[in-house]
Amino acid sequence: MPESPPKRLSPSARKEEILQAALNLLAAGGLKGFSLEAVARAAGVALSLPRHYFGGTDELLKAATEHILRDVENVFRSGKGGVYDANSFDAYLQILAGAPWVHEAWMRAGELHSGLDAIVRMARRRMTESMYGRPWNALTAAERIDGRGRIGYIEAVVAEWLKQGMKNRVLVVAALVRAYKVTARRDRRSAA
Repeated sequence: MPESPPKRLSPSARKEEILQAALNLLAAGGLKGFSLEAVARAAGVALSLPRHYFGGTDELLKAATEHILRDVENVFRSGKGGVYDANSFDAYLQILAGAPWVHEAWMRAGELHSGLDAIVRMARRRMTESMYGRPWNALTAAERIDGRGRIGYIEAVVAEWLKQGMKNRVLVVAALVRAYKVTARRDRRSAA
């Protein structure tokens, strides 16, 4: 029986297929070895297609990171009044457990791609806004600095957790919640 010709996909479906192949490659191997050629092979498409849809490796990495960051932001923006609880932190760590490369891309955004750096800076800003429940322009300089500090603490704890092989997620969640509650209590005291 002869093989049927491959099904022709719409441009948006083809682009999504290539992005999914990129996400799978990144999940399996991280940033090392990530290339348009590897993505094309994984997607089973001609090398020209990833370049056509994304322009280059940097743009494809940016698109893949944006895809995951939407999930991360949704986790942190879902807290009531900017309160990050154990569920928020656990959901965040679950995302990173499936895509640990995202943390590296987040931390190295400035050196990887200027567009990716802008996305990460904006995500940090939106996370700070969600912590305080107000838009960036309405935050005081002290609140902006505090928000960046909290995000930096989260980044440092997650980096250590990844370095240790993603063990003791419950312990890491507890540490993040504890640190967040301490700073939230301090905020309430200083506001009073």
